[in-house]
Amino acid sequence: MRKNVIRLTHCAMLLMLSSFGAFLVTLSFPAQAAQKDWSKLTVGFTPISGAAIPFFIAVEEKLFQKHGIEVSPVFMGGSPLINSAILAGEFPLGYTAGGAVLSSRLSGSDLIVIGTPLPVLAIDAWARPEIKSVGDLRGKRIGVTRLGASTHFAGLAMLDSAGIKPNEVVFIQNGGVGESLAALLGGRVDVSMIGYPAGLNAKNAGFKLLFRPSETEYGLFPTAAVGARESWLKDPKGRKIAVDFLRALQEAQILTRENARVTKKAIKKFTRVGDDASLQGSYEFYKDIYPPTIRVVEKAMANALKFIDHPKAKQYDVRQSFDTGFAEEALR
Repeated sequence: MRKNVIRLTHCAMLLMLSSFGAFLVTLSFPAQAAQKDWSKLTVGFTPISGAAIPFFIAVEEKLFQKHGIEVSPVFMGGSPLINSAILAGEFPLGYTAGGAVLSSRLSGSDLIVIGTPLPVLAIDAWARPEIKSVGDLRGKRIGVTRLGASTHFAGLAMLDSAGIKPNEVVFIQNGGVGESLAALLGGRVDVSMIGYPAGLNAKNAGFKLLFRPSETEYGLFPTAAVGARESWLKDPKGRKIAVDFLRALQEAQILTRENARVTKKAIKKFTRVGDDASLQGSYEFYKDIYPPTIRVVEKAMANALKFIDHPKAKQYDVRQSFDTGFAEEALR
């Protein structure tokens, strides 16, 4: 794969901008076995932004519990980390990114996408004011969460729109959306790929919206996907849990589009954004981007495949990377 400079940043400013604390390590619900025999399921998720709103809502409104699952969310800074944890057996299912699942599958894993809550690339490029166009990015530093994550794919789409090769820029891994924003504010990168509500913070700080993929031909992309191991899904119990998980997520998807109060409440809790203007702005931005269902969008998966640097990518049948049956069963 292309040579990239990898840098991990840790910044105290993160405590102010998106202070997650111990909350991001694990969240768990009180045991209520006497009331119902819930299936216990740890779920790795990313990012801490609007791209995970349905998952946030499903947790906050206890929709997973409604469908018989006790979910313990675990934040992980980037989809590649989530996918590696799934393959290592730490948990069987994750709220991840379709592009990262594709990359893993091309490398021989049995990860597969069973739903795409957000099949749109809702990650913007925020740049220093002196950068006037994407064409000015040669030799510049671009902040992403991790290589292979949706922020990285958004950066590749941005470069492609101006005919710039990936090796003509420097990608900097920051580990999370909050860290990418902190890197931009601290001058460690020239551009950061971030979504709402962090994008509003960048705007308010005087940075320029350089590229918005959702308004271009690069719009369809599996930014948020539910990924799981095929070997786990083949087990009847695993399949049932996966379908019930998608049922809860589908209910949350509808709330994301239609219920401002519930959506803003979830964003506020998980992203630690508290001001009404940012919460309303995030809701307005995402309510029309999220589709009515979590069905897998084949075109979005195909678009992701175009940006994967792997010898098998050109000949690969993208339909082997997802299974539509789970979402269809959940919607019945």
